[in-house]
Amino acid sequence: MRVSILGEIPRLLKYTGPGSRLKIRVSCRAMKMPAIVSALVLLALAACSQDPAEPRFTHDTKYSSISADNDVCVLDQQTGLLWQVKTDIAGLHDFRNTYTWYSPDEAHKELDYRGLENGGVCTGSACDTWHYVLAVNEAGYCGYKDWRMPGKDELFSISDLMRADSPPTMNTDFFVYAQPAEYWSGNDYSFQWDAAWAWNFEYGHDRVDWKKTPKFVRLVRGSASQLPEVKE
Repeated sequence: MRVSILGEIPRLLKYTGPGSRLKIRVSCRAMKMPAIVSALVLLALAACSQDPAEPRFTHDTKYSSISADNDVCVLDQQTGLLWQVKTDIAGLHDFRNTYTWYSPDEAHKELDYRGLENGGVCTGSACDTWHYVLAVNEAGYCGYKDWRMPGKDELFSISDLMRADSPPTMNTDFFVYAQPAEYWSGNDYSFQWDAAWAWNFEYGHDRVDWKKTPKFVRLVRGSASQLPEVKE
């Protein structure tokens, strides 16, 4: 005997109105259905509760270290982005270096959107984000000369909220010398000419701050295949 699954499912489900939960009503007729049909119904209901679009980022497994020309950088195998790794050696990659947010290409007529030039504390370059990117590219870090400031969504992709109880919210097995502090993104803040976005790796969230404020910087290269989006 043939059994129509589509014909039986409406009899199993009962909706009691707005604001109520979907209830499962099993009739005597349904109890006589073959076991395989009941199993298929349960599988269909379970599939409805899943969100296939939600990204699954595994911060303990998605990274690999890349060594080139005496440099070490980190590849995120899920997004395809290559990240800078800091060191305990004075120079371009010293983890203690801080930089102000600066971009000479920003408008600077009535209001100066460029930020503050050379306002951080660092060694190896002028202490702002623009000059720092230039210096790292000139040095050919990890064999590449296309390093850039990360977007806040890209910083979010390496922020592991499971580590919020013991910051930084970053995998320090790969990102050694990571700090539980704020790192500049390359995104300025469209509603305030002298402010830009940063990512806080102590609590794992983005924040707007004045461009003149010295902060840490972690450069990135490449184009991400997929990214979690920071919700405003």
